[in-house]
Amino acid sequence: STLDYLAVSVETFSLINNDHERSFNGLLAHVTAVIMNYLTTEKSPECCPQVIRAFFEMNQRYLLYCPIALTTCSEFPTIVRLAVECLTACQGERESTRATLVFLAQLFGWKSLRLQHSTTRVLELHAGAIDEQLAKHGEIVTRVCISGLGGASPQMLWPALSECVIAIVSHVVTANSSSCVPDEKATTVAHEWVYTSLSSCTTTSGKPLAAEPCQQIMVILFALARNGSKSKPKAKMLLADFARLCKGDTGVDALLSYSLDAPPLLA
Repeated sequence: STLDYLAVSVETFSLINNDHERSFNGLLAHVTAVIMNYLTTEKSPECCPQVIRAFFEMNQRYLLYCPIALTTCSEFPTIVRLAVECLTACQGERESTRATLVFLAQLFGWKSLRLQHSTTRVLELHAGAIDEQLAKHGEIVTRVCISGLGGASPQMLWPALSECVIAIVSHVVTANSSSCVPDEKATTVAHEWVYTSLSSCTTTSGKPLAAEPCQQIMVILFALARNGSKSKPKAKMLLADFARLCKGDTGVDALLSYSLDAPPLLA
């Protein structure tokens, strides 16, 4: 498709030409306007999953290879808002939902990506634009992802859903740990996002998940996030166990294996 071609073009020409930012910036704004018009006048997102997939795969290429064109684009807030809307509108459709989740996870979790130094520098300079979108949409993205793990999405999407939750938590934790004046309010808000989302999930019996395991999962997740990327595999295992807990495939005893990761908090 045209969007797939544009994604390849962004990746290819960004690597060989340094005078591309303005052109790609304008192109992204135009394409986004066209896509938004199509989705509001022709078809809704759930009716065109391949368009959604291609659009967010293209935006992922922008993030990785031409981030200044993405973060300074006049339509950047619209792109993120559309991504959030598509998480619910596409109702767990595999390819479109995964592409949307990968884009959001890498956008909010860019600090953990292995990028070229020049790319990292651009994202550092424009981190405020990303932080603003996280503050605006972090709560609903967290809720949708945890709800998906809790049974609203197919199991094949668990890895992508987990990546997105971990990216959001890690972003908040990393921002505070590297700040001279930690924003405790931001961390508290993120705790509320996660805890509220966990406690809103129900088990196969139809009952809400008990408060104690919700608290344990939240505490362990934030503790793992503070340990950095080395603990990411264990964080993904934790969220998979949460999903199994909701399905009734495991019990709360499964959380005991993580207790050493946050002993002061679980004592």
